[in-house]
Order: sequence, then C-alpha cells, then structure tokens
Amino acid sequence: MAGIFDAVRSLFGCARPRPVVDTGEVERIGAEFRRRHTNFRLLLTAGKRLLSTLSDMERATTDGRVFGMTFLRAGSTAIIVNAFRMIKHLEALAPTSAGHLKPCFHDLSARVEEVLGRRKAPVCGVLVADISTLDAAQADLMGARLAELGDIKNRLGLPVPQGFVVGACAYELFASQPGLREEMARRIQTLYDAGSQTGDDEALADRIPAIYGADDAALKAMSREIQALILAAPLPDELAQAITSACDGLMRACGETHLCVLPVSLGEGQGFTGSYPAQFSVPCGDALDAYRRAVAGKYSSQAMARRLSRGIADIDVSLCVGMLAVPESATRGTCNSSNPAASAQAAGLEPEDAARLAELARKLQEGLGAPARFEWLQGPDGAFSLLRCGPEPASDDQSQKSEAEQGDEAMVSPVGRSHMEGSPVHARLCELLELLSPLTLPAPEDPGFRAANCRTVRDVARLAHQRGVDAMFDFGRSQQDFSERQAKQLWAGGAAMQWWIINLEDAFSAAPEGKFIRLENIDSPPFLAVWEGISAFPWAGPPPIDARGFLSIMYESTTNPEISITGGFDFGVQNHILLSKAYVSLSSRFGYHFVTIEALVGERARENFVSFQFRGGAAERTRRARRIAFVSGLLKEFGFGIDVNEDALIARVEGLTTSELMDRLRVLGYLIIHTRQLDMIMRIPAQVRLHREKILREIGEMLARPVQSPSEKD
Repeated sequence: MAGIFDAVRSLFGCARPRPVVDTGEVERIGAEFRRRHTNFRLLLTAGKRLLSTLSDMERATTDGRVFGMTFLRAGSTAIIVNAFRMIKHLEALAPTSAGHLKPCFHDLSARVEEVLGRRKAPVCGVLVADISTLDAAQADLMGARLAELGDIKNRLGLPVPQGFVVGACAYELFASQPGLREEMARRIQTLYDAGSQTGDDEALADRIPAIYGADDAALKAMSREIQALILAAPLPDELAQAITSACDGLMRACGETHLCVLPVSLGEGQGFTGSYPAQFSVPCGDALDAYRRAVAGKYSSQAMARRLSRGIADIDVSLCVGMLAVPESATRGTCNSSNPAASAQAAGLEPEDAARLAELARKLQEGLGAPARFEWLQGPDGAFSLLRCGPEPASDDQSQKSEAEQGDEAMVSPVGRSHMEGSPVHARLCELLELLSPLTLPAPEDPGFRAANCRTVRDVARLAHQRGVDAMFDFGRSQQDFSERQAKQLWAGGAAMQWWIINLEDAFSAAPEGKFIRLENIDSPPFLAVWEGISAFPWAGPPPIDARGFLSIMYESTTNPEISITGGFDFGVQNHILLSKAYVSLSSRFGYHFVTIEALVGERARENFVSFQFRGGAAERTRRARRIAFVSGLLKEFGFGIDVNEDALIARVEGLTTSELMDRLRVLGYLIIHTRQLDMIMRIPAQVRLHREKILREIGEMLARPVQSPSEKD
C-alpha cells in the first residue's frame, strides 16, 4: 500500500506541515458558510435541471419524435426559469458577478420569448377525434404521442388499433367548469412562493414564478386532495356525449368492448411511455370514469413535482387521452427498432412471428427517420400492431474506428435525421436552440470568460456555475481566522498533498489538525469514491512515445501560453476541493490537462448527478481530439452522456442508484490518473487498443472489490 501513496505523492507533491493558529468568530462564519452552501446546492440543482431539459430539446431535433409548439414553450420556459434561479442563488454568493449576468440574461429571455410568441389558448373545435384523422400537425391539440400514433397509421400505413382521442379542447372544457380550476389553482398556489422580487426582476417574475421546493409529504397530500376533486366532478354533457358516441362507433366498427386508455400531456417533454400510466382492459361502459381517472393522473405527486421542478405552470398543461380498441387476450411487448430480435426472444415469439416483428420495426424506423422504441400488440389472430412509440434511448456502445478509417479527423457521433425536419415547428426549435444551447465561452482562465461575452443561456449557466464555485472557494480561503471551515490541506499516506479542501458543512468526522485534514477524517462518500479510484492502481508513467508525438508536444509546449513545462510538472496549480457529506467538486491540473469532477449524491435522489470536465493537452489538435474521443469512448462504457467541443469534454450521468453513482466516481478517479499523457500515442492504433484494454480490465477489477474506508486501507 505504501507504493500507492508514493505514486500519488509523486503526482501531487509534498509540503511540510506549517502550524496555523485558528481563532475568531466561529459561529458567525459557520452560519455564513451554511447559508452559502444552501445557495450553492440550489444553484447546482438548477443547473442540473437546465442541462437536462436542454439535452431533451437537442435530442428532439433528430430522434424522430413528434412535437408541437407546446413542447417548445415548456422546454424553453424551464430552461429560462432555471437560469433565473442560478443567478438568484449566485446573487447570495457573489452579488457583483450576478449583477453582471443579469443584463445578458434579460436580453436572452426577451429574444427567446420573441421566438416563441405569446401563449395562445388552443383554438377549440372538435372535442374527440378518430385516430384515422390525425397527423403530426395536430400535436398541439391531440398530444404529441397520440398525434404521432395517428401519423404512423395514416402517413406510414402501419398497423395501429382503431380508436379515438379526447383532445386538449375537451380537457379545457372539463377543467373550466365552474369552481374546479379555481379550486385546484388555489391549492396549487400554496406550493408557490411569490418571494420578494423587486426592481429589474419584477417584469420577469410576472412571467416566471419562483417555485418553492415542496417536500414529498406536502405534495402527496395535495395530490390526494386535487385528485378527489377531479374524480368527484361531473363531465360536461357535451363532453360525455362525445365520448359515449365515439365509444359506440368504435364498438360498431370493430366489435371490441375493451379499451386501452393512454393519457398524454401537452406542455411536458415525455419519454417512450409518456408521463402517465396507461389503463388496460377498460370496458367501454367505463370510458367516462376512465377519462376522469386519466385527468386525475395529471395530479399525481410525481407529475406535480416534475412540473414544479421544471417551472411549468399548471395552466399550460392540458391532458389528451387516447382510447384504443385492444383485445383482452392481446400479448404486449416493447421493442427497440434497432434490435427487434431481443424483444422477440424476450417474448418467446416463434421464428415467423419474430420475422414479422422485425419487418414492422424496420418500416417504423425508415418512416420516422430515426431509431424508435415502441410497444407492440399481438392479437389472437397473430397480427402485430403498434400501441405506443417514442425515440429509442441512445446506446452506450460506439464502434471504435481504425486509424485508416479516422484519417486525420476526430471521431464524431452519427446524427439522425427527423422526419419533422423542414416543418415550421422544427425550424422554430432550431432557432430557439441557437439562443439556448451553444457553449461559446472560452476556458475559465481566459480573460474572455466574462458576462459580457455570454451569447447563449448555456453560457450564462456556465458562468454562473463557475462564479459560484469560485465564490465558495474564495470565501473559505479568505477566512484565515476560522478554526473549522477554512481551506485545509489534504494529508494522506503520511504526507501533505497539494490539494486544499473547503469543508462546506459536514464533511469532516474529526477536527482538522492545524492546517491539515487527514484523509481518514473526511466523511464525504463521493470524495472517498474518487480517492479510491485515484489510489486503486499505481500510475505506470507515460506510455512509450513515437517521435512525431514527442515533437508535437514539444512544439505545442513552446507556443501555447497556457502550458509551461519549466521546473518540472507543477501539480499544485489550482488543486482545490469543495466538500460536504453529499457533495464533491474537485478541480485540478494534471500536467498539461485540466479536470473537474463534480457530484451530488445525497438523500434527494432526483437531484443526484456525477459530472466530469476535461480539457487541454500538449499535443497538436488532431491528437488532442483523438484523446478526447478515446476518453469519451471509455466513459460511454459506463453510461455517461458526452458533450465534446474540440479538445474539451463534458460528461454527465444521473438517474442512477447511489451505489452506481459511487462506482462512476471511482471510475473518474481512476481515469484522471491513468489517461494522462496519452496524446503522444494517439497515432498508434495498437498502443491505443492495448491501453483501452488495460484500462477497462483494471477498472473491472477495481469495481469488483468491496469498498473500504481510508482507515482500513491504511
């Protein structure tokens, strides 16, 4: 074990302990740290939600889904809301930085609103529409998923059960009956905090309410109350007659007496199965009550929490309900169009049935212009039909191109082509993304990294995040008289590491010893997971290099002002860590490369995430791009979503269990040590392949080991 710590010490350097006398206003500064930490955590949460919504909107340009203006308004509003929250929380940490961001943010908000146009109520006419009359153009009246089903049936000619859709106009009629919407709004309003927004923020606050993060118990109680109101409310006569008439016509047309009820909302991004559960085997005589149950599902605690967290106003979310004739004895299954054989095997289909399912999957993918995930039905006659459809989740697998295939270009991911491309709503989405999505700011060390250069909402979020991190670190470093929470130097394996730790709140299990905090006295599971990856295997040093690789690095080292190799490798530059029991933010320079690992792994599972940023290098651009592709490929093996911009990489994963997130942190800790200086071999395919195999083998061994505490390792 001593060898491991020797290797780590060689990376981070050593320093002699210097006694520090801690005196001063412990309670006051402690309270200030807790206040700042709360705002910092909320800033991180808002940033996570912003990026998640933005990613969904970006995928919509190519993944083949049907969407309307409601999807664009909801996504854009959620992004603007969370950027607004980031600035408000930054204001509590760094008022000057927040003040510099506000003019740019207000300008971008106004430009986004101009693209969207003012919200208009649906032009109501028909309450119920036969699915044989639907296409993608009706997404804003009949729900994107149901309009997509009609599009599949009527444009592509693929088998879809007969049925009808109770549309957005029907929901407006039901929700607007005297007293119902007002009573629901009154109760929902208790979850909103109007706050005390004044001055320049008043106009924005009129459009974007500051939403209070209600706890689960309050949401569940509110959910039960509102659902009871809906289930007790009568259906307007006009709506009841329309649904009953449609059911009668459906029974005459196909003789089926049972329905599959599919709720779909307007104003919310939806995955494959939608946001709400389906009802199966519903007798036609129960259609009216089934509709009420579907509407009540809009107010499940999960759905309410989703809208609250995304800044989606309840009044902007109408519910459309599909009612399809489905035999009671039908077999159901799910299928990815790119791999129908797996679905056929899981369902135990005979070879001829598997072949028919594969043909259906092929036609669907061709028609949509992108891989799709769908739910299929097989009736008593053996025929297949489509019940639900959505974009196929992106695969983690990515084929590795050879040197000859790559040429001198960096690897890029294939981009699909949506059949909606060319439509007005698709063009509007692309126009919005130009204001929302690109990251145009340079690196934080660049003088151009400032508010005046923010061109997009993502730039605003990136700057707010970095200024928040800087403010937390600077505050800790400035409090030299604070005895418990000032920056402490990490002591591990009997030596001082060139890393300084800021304890945000509760990361230390024992008091620091003067200037130092011992590794075994750190109680931050996310950080300890990273450290386990760092110390799992000794670094074997840089790989053997080819002459061209060495010359490339030497040339870049003498021409790039960010790089200096004089006096040996300085691993002590900007090596700092912000810690709490549930949070870690590690920023460090490893030779020529800059890395940031950030994670929140706490009790609120929906807020948890792990992110990784990597940039820099001393080789010429092509080698750096290939190295980014190499690291990206490794991260994709572990489920990370990847965003690459030249020689900069941002990776992120969320929605996993605590143990899975901890494993991802162990992987990152390993990678920041063992992918160093690989630029030099990126033109040698055999070397690249060997290093990839070695890295994956050692990570596999590391993840198979039981987790140990620092004291056990010592």
